[in-house]
Amino acid sequence: MKQLALYLPCCFPNETKFFDVLNLMEKYKVDILELGVPVTNPHMDGAVIRESHQQVLNQGFNKADFKQILARIKEQYSFKVVVMTYAEGLTEYDLLTSCKNKMDGLLCVDRTVTIEDFHSPIQIYNEEMTDEVLKEQLEHNRLFAYCMSGIGKTGSFNHVPNNYMDTMKRIKTFSSIPVYIGFGIKDQRDVASVFANGADGAIIGSYFVNLVATSTMEHIENYLSELKYIR
Repeated sequence: MKQLALYLPCCFPNETKFFDVLNLMEKYKVDILELGVPVTNPHMDGAVIRESHQQVLNQGFNKADFKQILARIKEQYSFKVVVMTYAEGLTEYDLLTSCKNKMDGLLCVDRTVTIEDFHSPIQIYNEEMTDEVLKEQLEHNRLFAYCMSGIGKTGSFNHVPNNYMDTMKRIKTFSSIPVYIGFGIKDQRDVASVFANGADGAIIGSYFVNLVATSTMEHIENYLSELKYIR
């Protein structure tokens, strides 16, 4: 079965709505929560995610809050939790020490986390990587490979580029690991398209964050219901 991952910063837009959304994710059998760690400078992300991080930090969110929320998520829900962060987050939130047993996967976009650091690291891939770099990264990749649909910041795509198709083909040449496509994916049509092109999973980030920020729970539920149908 094809897999769906949804990105949401921890406690965005506030703790109450955050858990209301997670309850819907559980109801509609979302496979993976890509849990964003709020940091002061998410420099590889676009405006939507940068602003969401700042909104959470402005509420006084800290390391103790993150550990408590992460423990609650693992206790209450059946979906896997992949923590997405920057090197800043690795340090500020002690992700490689006290949080290790509460995460199913860990992706750091500006530092390579190896299997010596963490039991299930996830790496990110794009079309500019050489085969040598791809193979090196795959040695330190578990759970799934995160393949960018194209080069750019999160939230910067008007449509899903097809650059990922060659990258995905090369990953599958070197490894049997599932390949998930992210960046630019917004709705059921985009998800259906990457699935039809051979992806094992789809990741929705900026669009979902914006939806959570601006929509009613009824609208969010309808959106998740449609995505479940596609899968």
